[in-house]
Amino acid sequence: MFCSGFGGYGGMFLAMGFRMLIFIALIVLAFKLFKNYTNKSNDAMKILNEKFAGGEITQEEYLKRKSVLSQKN
Repeated sequence: MFCSGFGGYGGMFLAMGFRMLIFIALIVLAFKLFKNYTNKSNDAMKILNEKFAGGEITQEEYLKRKSVLSQKN
C-alpha cells in the first residue's frame, strides 16, 4: 500500500546517503582550501628568509617585511 519504486523507505536512505556525500565533499574542500592558504603564507616567509640570507635585503627591511607577513596571519 505504501510501497514505492524503492521498496518503501528506500528513498529516505538514498536522500540520507546523498546528504552525507555532500557533507563529506564540503569537509574535503574546506581542508584543501585551508591547506592552500597556509602554504602560500609559508612560501612568502621562506622567500623572505632566503632573500635575507642571500644579502639581497637589509636587516631593517627584513624585520619590516616579516612584521607585515606576521600581521596577515
